[in-house]
Amino acid sequence: MSHAALSYNEISTIAKKYSSVVVKESATGRVLFTEYGGRLLGMWPRGDGHNPLWVNPDLQRCMSGGQWMTGGERLWIAPERNFFYENPRDFEGFHVPAEIDPGEYKTTGELRFESVFSLLDYHTNEAIDGSVMRRAFSVIDDPYATSLAYVGVRIDDSITVPGDSAQFCGWSLAQIYTCGPEAPGTAFFPARTASRLVSYFNSIPPDRAEVVENHARFKIDSNDIYKLAIRPEDMLFDNSCKAVYVTAAPDGASWMCLIKRTNDMPRSQSECVDVARDNPDGPRGAIQAYNNGPGFSLSEQGIPAFGEIELQLSKAVAKDQEMVSAAAHELLAYEGSKGAILELAQKALNLGALPKLY
Repeated sequence: MSHAALSYNEISTIAKKYSSVVVKESATGRVLFTEYGGRLLGMWPRGDGHNPLWVNPDLQRCMSGGQWMTGGERLWIAPERNFFYENPRDFEGFHVPAEIDPGEYKTTGELRFESVFSLLDYHTNEAIDGSVMRRAFSVIDDPYATSLAYVGVRIDDSITVPGDSAQFCGWSLAQIYTCGPEAPGTAFFPARTASRLVSYFNSIPPDRAEVVENHARFKIDSNDIYKLAIRPEDMLFDNSCKAVYVTAAPDGASWMCLIKRTNDMPRSQSECVDVARDNPDGPRGAIQAYNNGPGFSLSEQGIPAFGEIELQLSKAVAKDQEMVSAAAHELLAYEGSKGAILELAQKALNLGALPKLY
């Protein structure tokens, strides 16, 4: 059974009530950006088709109330422990600071957004004024040259924090649509065959994640809360593809694929800043994937049916008396037949055979 998915017209109509909106088109599809949250809110590879990005079915309530859980693709800052937990030692008091998301983004140019904020580190109890998030988007051609319906975006992100000591990185999160337990989606990640998967929350059972030849996979069905991570030591940097998500479309008549690509990421444990709640002293991941489910603490009306594919971007470095985390990454969306989508996933993951779905 499919879950609620707003159409392009519904999302566009609601978003325009509360934000300036920009729509760009590709040969077959379109993308929708909002100044609110500096968001890439929707991607429709086929203009009248489906959006692989999850958008909150109660979008109007979220935007009218200035909330962050709108859906789409967003920029956060890691480590989550320092900036999102009021009691970071015990991982208690989670909340999303409004200054981070939705922030107060302003348009500074064509598909360019900027938000100035005060960054509060709960671990040190230090607030750093004059911090800045900047996002720039551009529509790009299909790097895989498929015949599928397609739309894709390059995203240039940066976070600047005054001073020379803040340890952080940018954090790209794409919320993804799922048809639920009846027809789960599958997230794939290029990874070494002997990779060690990391759990960020509860231990992940073997029927939800595994490493197979040259890649890992993770079930997205919004039925249990789990968060998976891939260590940078296990990532394949000869492949710019870092995550592939495959799911049936809401009506079951077609299939969707979402691909995240970059190499602007941590390459060692020393460059990873985000610690696992499940094991704070253990290994850290640079690629993460989240599956929502019962017990979601931010739910007011049922269980939001979504997952996430996430990238920790390059760790901040000192530059002109500031710490700067900057990265370029791509988000590519496709729609087509199941067979064609699986062939694309095989190509993106650089596999010898079609990947297996959950």
